[in-house]
Amino acid sequence: RPLGVRVALLAVEVWSEGDKIPVGSSARAVLERFLRCGDVDSSLYVFPHTFRGRQHGQYLCPPNPLLPPPALPEPPVPQDHSISVLVIASTVAHQLGHNLGMRHDSTGRLCDCGDLQHDRGCIMAPPTGLTPGLSFSNCSRQDLEHSLQQGQGWCLSNIPEPQLLTGSPTCGNHFVELGEECDCGLSVVRGALGNSCQLMPGAVCATGDTCCQDCQVSGHMCREPLGECDLPEFCDGVSPRCPPDTFLQDGQPCAGGRARCYSGACATYEGQCQQLLGPGASPVSSSCMAALNTRGDERGHCGQLPNGSYVTCTQQDTSCGMLQCQRGSTHGERPEGSCQGTHLPGDEDVTDAAMVLPGTACGPGKVSSEAREEGTGRGLLVLTPHPPQMCLQHQCQDISMLDYQQCQSKCHGHGVSVGLGSGCWQR
Repeated sequence: RPLGVRVALLAVEVWSEGDKIPVGSSARAVLERFLRCGDVDSSLYVFPHTFRGRQHGQYLCPPNPLLPPPALPEPPVPQDHSISVLVIASTVAHQLGHNLGMRHDSTGRLCDCGDLQHDRGCIMAPPTGLTPGLSFSNCSRQDLEHSLQQGQGWCLSNIPEPQLLTGSPTCGNHFVELGEECDCGLSVVRGALGNSCQLMPGAVCATGDTCCQDCQVSGHMCREPLGECDLPEFCDGVSPRCPPDTFLQDGQPCAGGRARCYSGACATYEGQCQQLLGPGASPVSSSCMAALNTRGDERGHCGQLPNGSYVTCTQQDTSCGMLQCQRGSTHGERPEGSCQGTHLPGDEDVTDAAMVLPGTACGPGKVSSEAREEGTGRGLLVLTPHPPQMCLQHQCQDISMLDYQQCQSKCHGHGVSVGLGSGCWQR
């Protein structure tokens, strides 16, 4: 509640006749298999098994570029939360915090949540196995705000319909459930509206609805665009809710042609490095990035397999693997000819390293081909036009696979294509 975030439970599935996925000793492998079970915003697997290694979290929306790479592996530590419901609740809140872009409350961040005087840490404190935290810190609130400003919360806009919520309707819980017309919380339930959660006479919508003004549906802008790949949303004059988040079609050029839109974000190498390391940071040279990402270890790779091993980048995909940055000149110059990325110690229970984001341009848009001059047999080097390339799934791929040009042609030059097949947008 202090963060202004509500968690809606949409389904509970109990595997009473055995596990529906293979469960071994590797938490990462189990997580990978579990995530293939369905397509939902966020899912939680509560299990009685004991795993060796870190706790593992995944992300609610596209991976947050602000989360640093994981630290070097630590000695195996059994994780068993079967003793205390409070510990389970705190662990769930901790992992949901990572989903929302929160980092650990490390000692250098000067974080406070008011629970320290009660011999408790904050929820986002690094896991210790001791007394669980019950409150989010000021650092967590700042991380969440920054994450939302960067467009990382786009999937929070699809508010579930009342019939999808589990459990019995409860007036005062801020969720409009079956049989309710509004729900403004306990403070209002105890006042003018009584216990009915029904609209007052003459009211069409309730205070707190995004598209409601003076208890009537309005038609103003309800969500501003976040970056050049995002689009504004407007109330439609019918629903009290803001429409789902929309953005430009994947593959649309952005950042002056240096990147391509993907899921509403415009990712450049420089922008990602500066989000991680601050102003002045920049990517290493392409040759250095290639040397690092072909190592196939925690310092350079193109992803991880379910068993935890690292994928070595191929030469054509080295620009789409781990993000390799160098700090600005204020941190000292590197020796000439050296090749070394900046390794950041990260949160041990976040498995995704700082990888190059989807949409980052990785190819020059041309390929070299050889032709023979007629009558002479001499070889000529000819540059043949080739579709621009962007990073997708840690691979450098042609944007033609996104059907961007086909979608764009439907706008007939009078706008740009909107993602999810929503039509055209006239700037």
